Amino acid sequence: MTSNDNATPGTTLERGAGVAVWRQIEQILAAEIAASGFGEDGRLPSEGELAKRFDVNRHTVRRAMLGLAALGLVSVEQGRGTFVQPGAIDYSIGRRTRFTENLQRQHQTAAGKLLSASRVKAEPNVAKALALRAGAAVYRIETLHESDGVPLTFARNWYPATRFAGLPEAFDRTGSITKAMAEFGVTDYLRKWSRIGSVLPEPEVARRLNLNRQQPVLWVENVDVDLTGTPVKYGLTNFAADRVQLLVEHDL
Repeated sequence: MTSNDNATPGTTLERGAGVAVWRQIEQILAAEIAASGFGEDGRLPSEGELAKRFDVNRHTVRRAMLGLAALGLVSVEQGRGTFVQPGAIDYSIGRRTRFTENLQRQHQTAAGKLLSASRVKAEPNVAKALALRAGAAVYRIETLHESDGVPLTFARNWYPATRFAGLPEAFDRTGSITKAMAEFGVTDYLRKWSRIGSVLPEPEVARRLNLNRQQPVLWVENVDVDLTGTPVKYGLTNFAADRVQLLVEHDL
């Protein structure tokens, strides 16, 4: 059994102790996070710096970082570094699910951005969800939602184009899909169903959410309906799992 002489005193690695080296590094860093050991900005040293500190290769450090991210202790942001996670935001999923309202209840800022919009033919799964015939015209809209400049969700949503002619322009003008749909007479809408899962992100999702592709994302597939029960939106939203935790509420 040997120790790492390059490590900070009290944070030595024990090789051959039956605990993987990457797991030991994860445990050491987790303890330092708990002790507020990374300053006000919460930025951890780079992979290279940690590899030198623990006398290991970068792959070992990267595995430890992904372990910390899976525990919700850090956020790995592409191009910026790794930061202590201040605590995941509770994102409520109930009959009325609204991004801005969810964050405002927790005194967080909220901002939505229209990334792309196109009029396309509904694929069979989209048409079924929206109770349309296959090939009917729908708007496919991609959005990004942030809090304090940090991306939280990347969504692809589909809306019946005949009912909401000009919806992308209304959304771009109002900055809110709820306000945009109100211009078409949908003053309120409710969640009909949600399906929740987890997956490693595709390249576009990882880029939009500023994540390492080895970090899983939460996804929510859903259908929203107007007050008469007619589908108005089918969507698939990806959540940065280290920044958001989903809270399913049973509305009365």
